[in-house]
Amino acid sequence: METIGMDKIDGMRTFVAAVEAGSFAAASERLGISGKLVSKYIATLEADLRMNLLHRTTRSMSLTHDGRIYLEGCRRVLNELDLLDMSLEASSGLKGTLRVAAPLTFGETVVATAILEFMDLHPEVTVELELSDEYVDLAEDGFDLAVRIGTLKDSSLVARKLGEARLLVVAAPSYIERHGAPAHPDELSSHICIRDANNPDPNRWPFLIEGKQIQVSVTGPFLSNSPPACLIPARAGKGIFICPDVFLADDLAQGRLVQLLAGFPSRMIAIQTVQLPSAFRKPKVAAFINVLRKHMKT
Repeated sequence: METIGMDKIDGMRTFVAAVEAGSFAAASERLGISGKLVSKYIATLEADLRMNLLHRTTRSMSLTHDGRIYLEGCRRVLNELDLLDMSLEASSGLKGTLRVAAPLTFGETVVATAILEFMDLHPEVTVELELSDEYVDLAEDGFDLAVRIGTLKDSSLVARKLGEARLLVVAAPSYIERHGAPAHPDELSSHICIRDANNPDPNRWPFLIEGKQIQVSVTGPFLSNSPPACLIPARAGKGIFICPDVFLADDLAQGRLVQLLAGFPSRMIAIQTVQLPSAFRKPKVAAFINVLRKHMKT
């Protein structure tokens, strides 16, 4: 049986990263190594195997037949190695510091609750939680992982989906008393709307109408890249807002806001963790993501 050396493992990781990222350049960003080293690892791997794993041109890259077979084998081997690393560290107990970044409201509720359980399970890990509605730079600020809601902007990060949030249309009772409640999404164009800059197009809100996705144009005097900031004028009756439901539980329960257009669902948005490739195999990161995913289901 062939012994798998560290050079081959590095080659396998690089090959998988290149396929998943779509290019050598993207793989170099994901792995934190140079493009020349990515090319060297894959060339060495192909030479050792005496087969071509990738079809490469100046503009594209695709798997060969052998490459598709080898890719699945690589994933199985690397997964077993990662599980082994995790089991070894877990057997001696997780230790050290885990730095987590999360959006303010979601972090104060779901993430903080998950941290309480994680601390009970792993008392020798110190958790540092930083809450901000601004996107943090994981490498520059030294975070092990961050929780992101919505479309990811940095393809070099390793993402893990936790769940989904629904977009709900809401308004304060005081707004409805003064302006009335729209009965159909088309009526939103005549209302004052509060716009979230995190949406792909904050001036067009998506709805499922008669089985078709329809974009409805909206306008209003307030625009922010923070849902919690948008909720402040919404609670004050200054306009209608479309917001991920993870930010709305208390407002809806206490009547500060009411849901509108319940018969016209909007889109779902992903809630995911992101981490640097160097943190991908840290057992304490994987263990925390497992706890956090469980709390997304409760």
